[in-house]
Amino acid sequence: MIDALLKKAGISVADLDLIAVSAGPGSFTGVRIGLGVAQGLGESAGVEVMAVSSLAHVAYEAGLATGKQAICVFMHARDCEYYLGTYHSYPEKSQFRVISEQVVGADSIPEACMTQNLAIDTDDWVLTGDALQSALENGLQTEAGRSIVAFTPPGIVSLCGLAELMKKSGHADIDRVAHANYVKEVLNYPKS
Repeated sequence: MIDALLKKAGISVADLDLIAVSAGPGSFTGVRIGLGVAQGLGESAGVEVMAVSSLAHVAYEAGLATGKQAICVFMHARDCEYYLGTYHSYPEKSQFRVISEQVVGADSIPEACMTQNLAIDTDDWVLTGDALQSALENGLQTEAGRSIVAFTPPGIVSLCGLAELMKKSGHADIDRVAHANYVKEVLNYPKS
């Protein structure tokens, strides 16, 4: 599929400036396969590889759709937990910044959000994510100035746009080896 896409565009892997890959959080196997393919392509052609947080990707699309500069993303994790990411997006200034990415329990959402104060001083917030409705049901309070955007899975074009923006703004980890973004440092789930 990659070869067919490159042929259709009339380019080779070596012609690319950067390879962007979704680094999770997400399906362990899917994230690892994506990282492996991207890393293999990049290494074989001498092209930089950038691992992009899937939370940041959702935030970037929500920012583009709404024009909002501050985005908060709630995604389902495991066992009554959520991935919570907060971001600043200024595409016109070529800036996208990850403020924080963390795992919070369903019982600590209001506390986590208030502690972070959603990380910046602005009323120009948008809230989104596949777990936002659940977070609202578990006590997340919305305030004036915060809008809610229905979650839609982000697309490949915006992944490339976000990677380019992050590279330009200097807020990217371009490394010899692209790493998965697990967010949760200690995976202490009981074995089933």
